[in-house]
Parts: sequence; C-alpha cells; structure tokens
Amino acid sequence: MTDNLSRYLLQGDFESLFIEGMGWDNPPDYQVVLIEGREDFSGVALAEKRGVIAWKVDCPNGQPSAAEQQAAHRALKRHSRDLLIIFVSPQQHKWIWPELRPSGVGHRLVPHVYPADQPSEAILQRLARSTFTLAEESALTSSTVLTRVRLSFNADAVTRSFFKEFKEHRKRFAAKIEGIPDEDQLLWYASVLLNRLMFVYFIQQKGFLDGDREYLRHRLEMVRDHYGPDEFYAFFRKFLLPLFHQGLGSGQPVGDDPEVGRIVGSVPYVNGGIFEPHELEIAHQVKIKDCAFVGLFDFFDQWKWHLDESPTGEFKEISPDILGYIFEQYINQKEKGAYYTKPDVTGYMSESTILPALADRLEAAGLDSPALLLAGSDDTYIRDALSHGIHQEISVPGGGVWPWQLRSGNPDDYVEDLPPPGEDVALPGERWCDVVHRRDRYRRQLELLSDPHRTWTIDDAITENLDLPELMRDYLIQLANPEECQTAFDVLRSLTVCDPTVGSGAFLLAALDVLDPLYTILMERAQEIAAENPESGGPPFLAEAL
Repeated sequence: MTDNLSRYLLQGDFESLFIEGMGWDNPPDYQVVLIEGREDFSGVALAEKRGVIAWKVDCPNGQPSAAEQQAAHRALKRHSRDLLIIFVSPQQHKWIWPELRPSGVGHRLVPHVYPADQPSEAILQRLARSTFTLAEESALTSSTVLTRVRLSFNADAVTRSFFKEFKEHRKRFAAKIEGIPDEDQLLWYASVLLNRLMFVYFIQQKGFLDGDREYLRHRLEMVRDHYGPDEFYAFFRKFLLPLFHQGLGSGQPVGDDPEVGRIVGSVPYVNGGIFEPHELEIAHQVKIKDCAFVGLFDFFDQWKWHLDESPTGEFKEISPDILGYIFEQYINQKEKGAYYTKPDVTGYMSESTILPALADRLEAAGLDSPALLLAGSDDTYIRDALSHGIHQEISVPGGGVWPWQLRSGNPDDYVEDLPPPGEDVALPGERWCDVVHRRDRYRRQLELLSDPHRTWTIDDAITENLDLPELMRDYLIQLANPEECQTAFDVLRSLTVCDPTVGSGAFLLAALDVLDPLYTILMERAQEIAAENPESGGPPFLAEAL
C-alpha cells in the first residue's frame, strides 16, 4: 500500500492520493482565498471523508510563515471544522493537523514535513492509517473517521505510546530503589524522581545544563570514572541529590567535594518546588544503584524531547505536555491530598485571566482596544464548539414545537423522549434541548457580531465567551508600524504569571499555551514590518532578539 501512496506523493498528485489511494470521497467545490489581497495564496479542497476535508495550498515562493499558516487555518475552518492542510512548495511538503491544545487555548498546528522528492516513512505510515476500504464504508461515521485521522496525525498518540512504555520502566525503576519500606510510598517516590529526570531531559536538549545536550548520560559516566566501578550508589547519592537540591533547586554551590561541583558544571536555578528535598528523602536513607539509571536513560534516549513545541512530525517526539499527562495518570490521588486540574480547565482559566489583562494594558499603553475587531466580524470569533453542526438542518417534531416548549419552558425539567441527536449536530452528551438552545445562542451571537456599528469591550467578549486567543492573535497581526509592535512587546514583557501552589505545572503550561503564540506572531509581524521598510530597522526588540 505504501508504495502506491509514495508514488502519488512523488508525482504531487494529492487528489488521486486521497480518492484513489486512500478511499476518500470527492470534496465540495471549494476554493478559498486565505489572506485578503493575496490571490496567489488560496486553498483548494482535495477530498472529503465524513466531514473531514483535506485541503491543498500551493506555495510557489516557499513555505508560509507561522502567521500565514494560522491565517490559512482560520480561513479554511470556516468551511470545514475538521481539516487537514497540505502546504505544497517546490522543495517541501508540509502537512498540518490543527489540534486543539490540551488546555483548550487555540489550536496547535502539528506539522509533518519532508522534502518534496523524498516522502518520509513517517508520513507514509500516517497516510496508511488514514486509508479507508470499501468493506468498512457502510460502518464509517464522522466520529470514527475523525478519530482515525486525528490519531494518525496528532502528536498526542506519541504521548500515549510513551506512557505505555513509561509504566513498565517506572515499575522496574521502583524495584531498584532501596530504603523505602512502604510499597505505595516507593512508587510515589519513583514518580517524583522520574518527573525530575524528564524535566532535566527537556532542558538538557536546549543546552541549558553545562552546554551538554546529553548531560545526564555523560555525568553518569563521569561519576563512575571518578568514584570507581565498585561505588554502586554514587550517581544518586553524590551527584543527583546535590544537583536537584542545590544546583537546580536553590542555586547554591553543589556539594562539599570540588570534583562533584566540576562534574555538575554550570546549571540554572529552577525556581519551583520540583527539585526541593522531598519528604521521603528526608524521612528515609534512599539508595539507588547506578545500573538502575542506565536502562532508564536508554529508554529516554529513544525519544526526541522538544521544549519549544515545534516538532518535525517524526515518531518519538514528545513535548512538555507529557509531564502533565503522567501527573494526571499517577498523581491525581485525592485520598492523599494530591489533585490534578485537567488541561481544559487550566486553559480556560488562563486565557480568561491573562488575555483580558493584556487587552487592558495594551489600551492603557495608547494602542487601540482588541475589542474593536469584533464589530462586523460575523462568526470569526465564535467558538468552534458553539457552531458545531450549525449548518446541518434539523427537523422539529410534529406540530412544529419541541416537547419541552409545551412544559415549563425550562430544559432542566425536561425528560427527553425523542431519538438522541446524531453526532453531526450534537456535541458529546447533548440532548435535543441542548442542541436547540446552543443553536439559538449561536444565532444571537452571530447577529450581535455581524453589526459593524456595535460597540464592544473586552468584558463583553468575556460575557459572550468569545474566542479571545483568536482575537488577540488577529490583533497582533494587524499592528501597523514599528512603534505599535514595540509597545505591544513591552506590554507582553510586563506580564508576570504566578502559581503560588504549583504542583505539576499544569497552570503554567496553560499560561505558556496562551502567551507563546502571541510572542511568535508579534516577532513575525515585526520582521514583516522591517522587511517592508528596511530603513526603519523595525522595532528595537527585533534587533535584540536576532
């Protein structure tokens, strides 16, 4: 199968790839201009499968910037809520799967990139998993197709694969820990140590630990060379604990032995509780043999650790979301007083606090309010969930009146005796009364947002639960000159986020999901302005960043 798929890719025949090679269907006749005034930058629908549409965007002048990719996604999702985008340039093909961030704050465009003349094995495997046969056609639903395509192209599948192996390594590692008699406490401490080590793996890949991207592996070798092969517990007792508690945990000089300080090298102070002495380390004389870390590092070294959430789409790439995922699986133990807040909650709380504060500060700094973009914006800033299935027709039961309208009028008092709504019109768990009331709310919001003369404030946007991350990204893209860019950058830099009860860092990662795309878009807008007017040099922060 993959040979045929590879042939279509090499020929650049994406329409045949989907329809003849993968069992997809003919698409609606869509051609969408993605950026106003850019007729050369348009998307064409290639194929469709149960509501998921594959789009091709020709890029004769090279791959688009991140801001242009986001603009393309925004334009195309108005025509298809679930979509796969292929940016095709002469040298490179970039497949994009827009994945809602775990925090619920906007979409992360998950890329899968390969040279145009050399399709990667990774993309071929993903396409094979998104292929549908005639035998399964009658049983396919929009949900099954979406799930299959999503699992093929979304990086979360890698997270689950990592966790499956992680569980086994955690069990083996815990069995090699000495000095903690209680089994539950032993597993708890194993999780604490593994979380610390994974954190270190992320920052070592950036070169933050003595400039060494294989810091832990090399330090294990250095410790064994220094203390000798017969000192079985040296790596944990004489290196890791001082590294955690002093180097990373407090910023203090490491250890009484100058040689240990030399081995640790230059490391940053991590301002958080993850590296502080743990109660089990205080209560017990914990020991772990060096050999326990060899197998663990072998496992970790099989994966590519991306701190910046900019993967290439290859297998075995993981992002910091893995820490929260593992925390959710193991540390959500209410009987022990440990709680984990799910990403959709942390995301919503983060965007609802950070973005209004940012909007207020931008206006106070003399810039226009982001809320000005709302008037006449139609459905641009209506959340995807609210508009789900809105263009599907639904039939009112006989008599033209819904059953709950004949009773108290309160849907909470209504017991539904109709067949359940289909997934094409209903969100998970919705009854017919929920669908109808959500549609009414959508129509009311659309009417308000379609009025070009209506005055909006950020507080209004919060009240209506509009898509604030999308609004703020569009606002930054439209900054007009170096002065406005610099002002916006100064305001962004002035924001500080504090989580006084930080545990897994879930809220801080959600805050990162909110702020990171804004910095990226602002940087790209500054570069565009500098390119348009080279004499200006762009905003001052651009020179500092570059």
